[in-house]
Amino acid sequence: MSVGYINGTFFHSDAEAILVEDGIITMTGTNAEILAAVTKEDEIVDLAGTYTVPGFIDSHMHLIGLGQFLTNLQLDDCESLDELLDLLRQKAAETKAGEWIIGRGYNEDRFPDHRRPVKSMLDAVCPDKPVALTRACGHAMSVNSKAMELAGIDEHTTVEGGHIDFADGIIEENAITLIHDAWPKDTPVSVRKAISAGMRYCNKKGITTVCSDDFPNAGDDYRLPLDVFEQLSYRQELTVRVNEQCEFGSVKEFSEFLDDGYTTDVGNDYFRIGPLKLITDGSLGARTAALSGTYADDPSRTGYMAINDEDLELYVKLAARFNMPAIAHCIGDDAVDRVLAAYEDVVLEGNPLHHGIVHCQIMRPDQIQKVLDKKLVCYFQSLFVDYDASILEARVGRELAKTSYPFRTLFEGTIACNGSDAPVELNDPLRGIMLAVTRESKRFPGCSMNKDEALTVEQAVMSYTEKGAEAIFMEDRIGRIKEGYYADFAVLDTNIMACDVNAIGDAKVLMTVMNGERVYEYVPDDPEGR
Repeated sequence: MSVGYINGTFFHSDAEAILVEDGIITMTGTNAEILAAVTKEDEIVDLAGTYTVPGFIDSHMHLIGLGQFLTNLQLDDCESLDELLDLLRQKAAETKAGEWIIGRGYNEDRFPDHRRPVKSMLDAVCPDKPVALTRACGHAMSVNSKAMELAGIDEHTTVEGGHIDFADGIIEENAITLIHDAWPKDTPVSVRKAISAGMRYCNKKGITTVCSDDFPNAGDDYRLPLDVFEQLSYRQELTVRVNEQCEFGSVKEFSEFLDDGYTTDVGNDYFRIGPLKLITDGSLGARTAALSGTYADDPSRTGYMAINDEDLELYVKLAARFNMPAIAHCIGDDAVDRVLAAYEDVVLEGNPLHHGIVHCQIMRPDQIQKVLDKKLVCYFQSLFVDYDASILEARVGRELAKTSYPFRTLFEGTIACNGSDAPVELNDPLRGIMLAVTRESKRFPGCSMNKDEALTVEQAVMSYTEKGAEAIFMEDRIGRIKEGYYADFAVLDTNIMACDVNAIGDAKVLMTVMNGERVYEYVPDDPEGR
């Protein structure tokens, strides 16, 4: 059966109607042309003048991590330390003895006193159950004594590329792995549950493709999440297309992955192996991002690298040997320097493999120019503006802040695509489009970033659609509403090209279609839709 969608307005298209057959857009045109092409057995959907965009592409997130966040203790709405401890107290009351309490999402910069939860507080609320609360950024964690005991952490424990404050129970960067290794192991059932929850949330936001870093979020190595994704793909049970950004715990594990026959483009258009993903430093919020100087608001800190230069170079060269692009999380300018050095002799002219940088936050002019000269693919997150605008200048100083988060320069000079880093920020492309255009925080009124780097609305939509498709070599079949492309699109209640830019974030997704199937429909008074 074919489906005709009529009476619509479409992004980057003059059509007012489209025809979908077997998951493909087979025709675009006028209402009359589409109606003439259907039979009485086909379905007609009246879009009633609504606005339709290509299915959004979240260019960097953690699908399993998002699902786990949605099913664990959520701390992202906490506005004070007392509120966080109250939520923990409620969770502890309903948790059996010995069971772990795992939460995520707190940000002490939103608390009036800027204090983070520490071990003594967690022990007072929950002395007999292990507690692990991850900061919103994912690069720092607060744990209680029981969790440290089960993880085998004492005052003498050290981890390269990480930090442990034993007295306060603050765990940073690579040391977090010790806690992950101690808490309950994932199973195929728990991983499928997390993927399902993550997909539902994405579909509700109009997302039909995710570039997702999942291997560290489930199991002891890449095999468990990889097996589950491949099974879901084979059964055609994925409601988002997944391009896997492959992160590993060691060069040895990456080598085993390659020996197993995996590299970029292995898979199908439901689940496909994407680039190698590297974590090189921490986050700006936790002051663990590696800066070339000291933090302006804490001169005792410079952040630190989560990987040494030798391993970084080895990863990049090994990936290139197997025609696999490397993309590197780097937030501080020192991390950018080291990644650019690792890419120096590996990235070929024009960057045909699409090596890239994830986040593109704290950058100097010389680094921006090198990124453009090498045509590195840039994966940025405009959603970060909402929080980071309130801390950027104070944290890195006025001069460095002027050239940081250079969205427009990157968009106009290379392939630059947008995402969420969910669950760091919950996926919301419409809000991300608004923030990319305004560069103004909604959470902290009066805080903004350099507005010369603001995108136009058209550019911002493209950063979530066409540019994401180009980054993962799928520009010939997703990211556009066009004949021959997959029927992946989202129907909105607002023409975001014509409304006030501050209203874009309030637009609703009425329907999400992926591969021709309606995977989400808005139902009034039911936030989950159907």
